[in-house]
Amino acid sequence: MEQNEDLARLEQFVEKLIDSHNQLKNENNEINSHLQAKQQEIIELQAEIKNLQEDRSVMHNRVTGLIDRIDEWEKVLELEEPKTKSDSGKGKAKKINKESSALFNVTAR
Repeated sequence: MEQNEDLARLEQFVEKLIDSHNQLKNENNEINSHLQAKQQEIIELQAEIKNLQEDRSVMHNRVTGLIDRIDEWEKVLELEEPKTKSDSGKGKAKKINKESSALFNVTAR
């Protein structure tokens, strides 16, 4: 009789162990699925960061180009300033408009 009770307790213990094992196995599978999803999200975010950095670099280059053009334009205006004081204001405006249209042509690089 005592052996039957021991055997019954052992069976219950083994059943609990199997249930715990199955539960932990399911939990592990869920965690691994979640981990894979997060790793995929990280890959996508890294790609987005790379694209944004490339866009930022392009914008930086374009803005730098514009600033350089403005600097060149200002230098041209400073060099021409003594010459144009004797000219009429209208001639100066026409000349500046022609130069500025060429200087401020924005093209994709």
